[in-house]
Amino acid sequence: MKNLLIFASAFILFSVGNALGQTSWLDRPFNNWNNSNGNVPNAPRTLVPIDPRCQSQVRQPDSLSDRAVTRAGWSLFGAAQSYGPVTLVNAMAGVDGMCRPSLYNAFVFVNNRFAGTLSPTTMESRADGSLISARLNGTNNITADFARYRSTDALCCPSQESMVTYSISSGARPTVRANEVTTTQICQTDGGVSTQDNVVSGTVTYRQRVALPATAVLTVKLVDVSRADAPASTILEQRVETAGKQAPFDFDFAYDRSRINERNRYAVQAEVRDNGRLIYITDTSYPVITQGNPKNVEIVMVPVGGGFGQGGNRANTIRGTVTYRERMALAPNSDVRVWMVDPSAPNGIPVAETTFSTGNRQVPFQFELRYETRDIDRNRNYEVRAEIRSKGAVQFRSRTGTAVNTRGGQDQNDSVEIVVSPATEEAAPITGRSMSLSKFGAGSMRVGDRNQFLVQGGIVISVDGRARVTVGSITNQTEFNGTLVFADNSTLRIAVTGSSNGDASGEIEVSYSDRRLNSITGNNLTLNGQAVDLRF
Repeated sequence: MKNLLIFASAFILFSVGNALGQTSWLDRPFNNWNNSNGNVPNAPRTLVPIDPRCQSQVRQPDSLSDRAVTRAGWSLFGAAQSYGPVTLVNAMAGVDGMCRPSLYNAFVFVNNRFAGTLSPTTMESRADGSLISARLNGTNNITADFARYRSTDALCCPSQESMVTYSISSGARPTVRANEVTTTQICQTDGGVSTQDNVVSGTVTYRQRVALPATAVLTVKLVDVSRADAPASTILEQRVETAGKQAPFDFDFAYDRSRINERNRYAVQAEVRDNGRLIYITDTSYPVITQGNPKNVEIVMVPVGGGFGQGGNRANTIRGTVTYRERMALAPNSDVRVWMVDPSAPNGIPVAETTFSTGNRQVPFQFELRYETRDIDRNRNYEVRAEIRSKGAVQFRSRTGTAVNTRGGQDQNDSVEIVVSPATEEAAPITGRSMSLSKFGAGSMRVGDRNQFLVQGGIVISVDGRARVTVGSITNQTEFNGTLVFADNSTLRIAVTGSSNGDASGEIEVSYSDRRLNSITGNNLTLNGQAVDLRF
């Protein structure tokens, strides 16, 4: 698992580096990366399942080619293309905060045999070398367009585009081969769309030290403010689903020059709403474009009505710290995620969550987590959990939840301490212990939207630290494989590295006493890219 995480982190850094002007594979002589072995490459593990709010982007498999890709841990997106025996399938390992594909590629099949990918590495949306579109032109020809970014390009608008042509060889071992690349400048059209000189960009933030709700939506508008006796008219706007991310937010959009009059005045406005309720807004003019004004602005919003962001509703806010006991420094600009869940479904959709950057600070990190009363069931208990990610990988995470009070008594929620531990991916396996336990009982395992009733389960621990966990019904069983990373007289924790049913990651916690198996529980467990809720 560590190697896969290193690979994923390295690729993300590679993609960012490309955006800053490093040499792309599209600028080098082609060295064919497809080896005709017929094996679909495994998806890189992202540790975090695709956000439920982005699940509408995921296409369910409906062909042999689709299923070959999903078995390798990928999630399908977009429509598949077919031309005779050739099929082209798009798939991703994750999504970004705007539900755009992350770590994605395009897979080619001939007569349902894997022939190769269109890129030698996975791609990131809005990064140099990202796939824009691909076209099956026949049974032996594909054309694909890739976005090309220079270091000065805004994320909305790559200044170049590379077109690659591919040939497809058929037979017992079909292969896709890149033949030629043509890179061209994206020029202005009559519609006014261009590369850089018609782009307004900047950042949006606020001064209050209060986290936004995960459901908050940021709207940034370019408006015409020329007439003092009339409301500002909107030229264009951009909506950003914050999805737990916190300020500052970057924005950029390209405007149509034909709608700009050099004698008029234009400005950028911003607001944040949560389920329609306005909570932040700009109260200062931020002029742009004409009359010598810039095209890049830093916008600072203010809270509306003295409520949210100025103390807010204390009864609906959990405050505290995230820390760890290990004496080790954290990398700068790591991300801390805090969320609240029902402890009966710890892998379910969070009731509330927030994410913020550590900057150059070290633990403890203060947090504020705001939740809505309407999302709370007063008959249930709730807990908060946290994780810390550095350079795209989870470094620390909660082993168990920390209980909070959502039934009143805010003082109990003003000093919540969440203690996180090193992620299991970094933990050394425990050797020298062997164990075999099993039991019959009643439990359940939910994978994505599929539920399975469990009647038996068992674990086997080898002296070299290898572990196997088996759960299922009498006729249908699932096996998780991994390494033992924690053990005492009542608890075992197993870092999952694979499964007999496909790609798997996360952790399984086993409770036992003497030689009796008490329970098996999944923590942040995934199977073939889908969240797994395991309780037995």
